[in-house]
Amino acid sequence: MYFPPANYKKPYPIIVFFHGFPQLFTLNEIVKKYRFLLELGFSFLVFNFRGYRYSEGKISIKSQVSDGIKIVEFVEKMVKKNIFDSKNINILAHNFGAFIALIVCTKIKIINKLVLLSPIIDLKRHVNHDDFPKVIEYLNRFLPGNVKGIEDVDKFIEMTQRELSKKKFQIERAIKNLRTNKLKIIIGELDKVTPLSEINEIIQKSNVKPELAIIEGMSHDDCVEDEDVDKLNKEIKIFFEND
Repeated sequence: MYFPPANYKKPYPIIVFFHGFPQLFTLNEIVKKYRFLLELGFSFLVFNFRGYRYSEGKISIKSQVSDGIKIVEFVEKMVKKNIFDSKNINILAHNFGAFIALIVCTKIKIINKLVLLSPIIDLKRHVNHDDFPKVIEYLNRFLPGNVKGIEDVDKFIEMTQRELSKKKFQIERAIKNLRTNKLKIIIGELDKVTPLSEINEIIQKSNVKPELAIIEGMSHDDCVEDEDVDKLNKEIKIFFEND
């Protein structure tokens, strides 16, 4: 948990970061990437979902939703200590973390703004695709040593399919029952993992009318070029700065 410069006074607005899958970057690397949010006066809270990197436990939708809710509950406790502003609790969610954030935001109503960055939305489509086991096996083979993989691929897919059969984890239901005040989706123009057509279809079903930002020439997570990073950060900054 990081706080803004000393010239900003409590209670602080806060942004909680929901990471994606797999969790390749350390928490320090994530903070470094989004340090500009601290300069805007926000606190920044970043954590590993259970089962990722050095965190114990089993990766599942249920566990990540539970973790997300517990993190927000922790922030609420800090609100009572006058550390954070109860009206300015926000989530920045990346990749699979975006799916989790959407589910979390159907269960709690304290989130002011939610940003989905290169989101995974239609998880069921990915999990049921014939190539999904190959993707997991590839990640298991080439992940760095400190990044956990999935030991039993078939068992993991079977478990995830069972979870997605439950109404509370179905995105087509969740998108209709969001309790966040504002929503922004930032996506690459060339994103094939979550194509723009899929985003547009989901937007129509959302009970919170989202702001959509399309980064020209960018594919899914293809944000290594300084120009793309600057465009992404500009969109995030605009959203969090404006009331």
